[in-house]
Amino acid sequence: MGSDIKVLFSTQLVVTGELDRSTHIWPASLSADLNRQDMTGLLGQLKLLDNKQDQELADSVLKVSIGANRQVVKELMGDEHMYEALMEIMEPQLLIREKAAEKRGLEIGILGTVAARREFGRSDDEIKAAIMKTYQLSEEEAVRYL
Repeated sequence: MGSDIKVLFSTQLVVTGELDRSTHIWPASLSADLNRQDMTGLLGQLKLLDNKQDQELADSVLKVSIGANRQVVKELMGDEHMYEALMEIMEPQLLIREKAAEKRGLEIGILGTVAARREFGRSDDEIKAAIMKTYQLSEEEAVRYL
């Protein structure tokens, strides 16, 4: 029977608690027991990455690590130097959230304008012209809000 079994993939088990964190910071950072020094080391390693693909993979590991080690991250945010490092790393994600919030705020404003003008009996053509002018929308964009 042993000769009939096919191995589809090999399995490896990594015991993160037994890793030398100075040598294997990336896999070790996937645990929930990092200390300030470990997290500081991880953040330092992030700054050394210059390949975009490596940075993206590291960002994924960092998200897991931050999620699992929130208390350490809170402690580091109290340290001005570390706060700056964390903010620099998180800046792309923060910008994405900021842009999404701005877009949603704009949509709410446009919808409010449409509703208010409808209450005053304005026609769709008048409303469309008003929101195109006020919000610098194309005709196609404006029609979506009517």
